[in-house]
Amino acid sequence: SLDVQLNDTVLGNNFEHIDFDNISHLTKAQYDSLQLQKVSGLEGYDISYLSMGDVLLQNTNGRILTIQVITDGEITEYLLSYDNQGNLIDNMIVAYEDMVEYYSHVSTSINSNKVTVQTINYTYSDPQGNPVELSDTAIVKYQITPEFKFITD
Repeated sequence: SLDVQLNDTVLGNNFEHIDFDNISHLTKAQYDSLQLQKVSGLEGYDISYLSMGDVLLQNTNGRILTIQVITDGEITEYLLSYDNQGNLIDNMIVAYEDMVEYYSHVSTSINSNKVTVQTINYTYSDPQGNPVELSDTAIVKYQITPEFKFITD
């Protein structure tokens, strides 16, 4: 079948293990070949903030990989898909962590062609300004089509 099969992967829960002094940055050639200038949300970032994540799938149809954006105290991870000519097909945010503010946390689990994105938003005060600790969780499910598009399930 043409179904996309990725190995089970969890993204966004391993950020505390990143060695910030030893991040391998993307080269200009990688940035260009990955067409990151086309990714909404990445336009403003210099390659010094961008790092290769993992190649999750590579076959005759193309490849699916992740890119991390690492700034002071914030990490965002994007899932990117490419056709077999190397053209960017689709992209989405699959992980986010703010190590300073802790207002939201995004993590993603991938199971075969199913992508489940969980966003937890934290609240530290009520509308009157009294201290509270609340969190609400939103889950959005996507599937990866045989053409490597990410569509809501």
